[in-house]
Amino acid sequence: MFLEQGSELVWLAFLLTGDMAVSRKVAEEALDARDPTGQFFEQRMSAWRRKLVIARALGNVRLPLMASACWVRLRVQNPTYGDQLPSPTWSAGHEVSRAQLEDALLAIDIFPRCALLLRIFEKIPTEEAALLLNADKELVASATATALNELAWNIAIGQDWSPTEGTMGAPLVQTQDRVRTR
Repeated sequence: MFLEQGSELVWLAFLLTGDMAVSRKVAEEALDARDPTGQFFEQRMSAWRRKLVIARALGNVRLPLMASACWVRLRVQNPTYGDQLPSPTWSAGHEVSRAQLEDALLAIDIFPRCALLLRIFEKIPTEEAALLLNADKELVASATATALNELAWNIAIGQDWSPTEGTMGAPLVQTQDRVRTR
């Protein structure tokens, strides 16, 4: 279990930083913070380790995060995707492997990717994610919505979907609104 948790922490840090060497170091530091009382606090320590990995990983990429956040502020909407996202029916029957998910996530710029990982995958509230990312809530919400669109696009393109196939942009607008209100 300890090795499994270690590999999950390394992967989480890698998705946040995009740097495997930093990810291993951060996860190793978190795993070294073992609880001497044994199993009693293990569940609590496990959650604490995840938060420690997140904080340390983000600390290691603070400058790229700040630069990326500036770009997100400047972008009103990414015109690359527009209505050219796969329809919800396209995803039926298309399973996504861990490697495909990793590639799709790492193709997203660091600030939106971290916002997405924290808000959606780690289920961290917007206010807390904003603190971790040193940004305001609106920027985190906007970056999360942008990253959701980019993730859908990257996964679909990675599975040989073409924008000339049936597209439907409306559901993603609804998704963006849902993300902004949380």
